[in-house]
Amino acid sequence: MSSPVPAVFAVPVIIFVVAVVLGRRALLNSTAIDRLLNRALAWTALSLILLERGIAPRFGSLLHQLSMGATMLGIASLFGAALLWADAAPRLAARRQRFFDLAAAASALLILIVGTPYRRAGTLLGQDSSWQEFVVSAVMWIPLIAVGTLVWRAGLRELRGGEVTRYERVVFTALLATPFIASASLASSIARHTGHWQADDPQLTRWAAPNFGTVFVLAAMLAVPLIEVLSARTGWNRAGRHCRRLRPLWRDLTAAVPEIVLPTTGSAPPDARLLRMTVEIRDALMQLHRYLPADHPTELGPPSTARYARQLRQAIAARRNGAAPAAAPREADRFGAPSSDIDSDIRRLLDLARVWRGRETHTTTTDITDFAAKPSLGG
Repeated sequence: MSSPVPAVFAVPVIIFVVAVVLGRRALLNSTAIDRLLNRALAWTALSLILLERGIAPRFGSLLHQLSMGATMLGIASLFGAALLWADAAPRLAARRQRFFDLAAAASALLILIVGTPYRRAGTLLGQDSSWQEFVVSAVMWIPLIAVGTLVWRAGLRELRGGEVTRYERVVFTALLATPFIASASLASSIARHTGHWQADDPQLTRWAAPNFGTVFVLAAMLAVPLIEVLSARTGWNRAGRHCRRLRPLWRDLTAAVPEIVLPTTGSAPPDARLLRMTVEIRDALMQLHRYLPADHPTELGPPSTARYARQLRQAIAARRNGAAPAAAPREADRFGAPSSDIDSDIRRLLDLARVWRGRETHTTTTDITDFAAKPSLGG
């Protein structure tokens, strides 16, 4: 008894799903919805493994029925997560989930009871259009349709809300497409029962292929937040990349004006580090504005950013050499003046950090000496 899906396709999908399960259990297992989704994915991963009957052909019929039982337990967890997503009463979630799990276990037991003649004959439940197949199809598809309905309602509600990101729109659209992938086996079963399709399918590929496709799409969607968490922890998300680009500028400015450095307590996530670096850079710029040359431009286009960076280096040297600051800071320019939009500030500072690392921002010793010798920088 061979497997319904070739190993060259099945094994990578199974490895991917198991990896997502293990990753989410380690990093995304704090909320009730995450725990239910992780349980659902774990049960469906087991279902895929059991569908690969080539690992024990002698017990292929039993493995096939156990696979359907594992699918039922996965559906129970998905149903609980879908209800929470649809704003069902969270205080009743634990009691509600116990009922779903018991119903799923009873359904798995019913599949084994109904499938007893098939196990004895060494055949697969569902190979013929029997009443047993009808019962099992009803047991599996009634809760699946219920889950799909909840997902559709919640997904459409989010999409119509108008406050979804491009990533969320892609995820919700893929989620809405998942029931269509899963319904392929239902359509084939209906066609067989009504006599409209009598194609030979001894390995029940019509059940296994949609199952693999559905689980893969579900795992891919659940892998996205896992990748975001991993990238944040390793510093490879957007905030982490910005921190690395700002670090040379931040290091030089905070070394010049150490009193503006905020106290830290342990390690912080990239978003918090980026906010802190942005605030400290802006504070340092405001302090260094007292030491800027008198010919510092008030409007900086792209060509003048490098000139501003060079003069900031002069201001650092002047402060370090003990030059007297101006009586009041100059009129704040676009880099020093905080705005109400933190994203705009970050973009401007990234532009400054880009030229800060360039060779064109370095001044000569004569420039620094002449500038540092000035008694004051008012005006």
